[in-house]
Amino acid sequence: MSETASFGLKGRGITISRSEQILLEHVDLNFKAGTITHLFGENGTGKTSLMRALAGLLPLDSGSVFWNGYETSHPEANFTQDLLFLAHNLAMKHELSITENLQFYSALRGQKASKSKLLSVANELDIETLLDRHFAELSAGQQHKVSLCRLFLEKAKLWILDEPFVNLDARTRDWLSSQMMQFAASGGVVIFTSHQAIEGLKIHQQISLAHQTDEVLD
Repeated sequence: MSETASFGLKGRGITISRSEQILLEHVDLNFKAGTITHLFGENGTGKTSLMRALAGLLPLDSGSVFWNGYETSHPEANFTQDLLFLAHNLAMKHELSITENLQFYSALRGQKASKSKLLSVANELDIETLLDRHFAELSAGQQHKVSLCRLFLEKAKLWILDEPFVNLDARTRDWLSSQMMQFAASGGVVIFTSHQAIEGLKIHQQISLAHQTDEVLD
């Protein structure tokens, strides 16, 4: 049965625990279409656990997550095709080239990253000369830029991004902020974590996670 008919991601009565410690308890969350939400808090407060739970990668102790009115597990939700989750650990295959990595993830979604599109995106991130190199050969900043390429090579309606601004230079941070705002303006949903303030990024909602208590700021 569908939730209230509205576009976006919703959590109802979410409880998440880790190693017998309750991180979130009976929390309701609402991430509307066309918005950017910033999750923040000290290490260990459950930011990454919450993002993984919203993405369906971590089981909830209780509660449900809905996408566009349907539970995310419901076929009509089309959740896995609409979601793009970028984890802090990048999840790239070190033995593959940059091109092979990006084409692999695109193919997993039933899509095809053309060489021309791949080159265009890589050029915007100043990594076009690295496409034939193995992922393991790159610096941390270069590796992170490769991961960001996925945002523009794979069609999605929901971006869940764990520390997307880490290891980026000022120019690339500004570029990413602009892309996030454009994505939200087109009706997308962005949820991200960051330990640093991002100048120029229009944030519609902030959610603060704290040890043993949870505070939601609208």
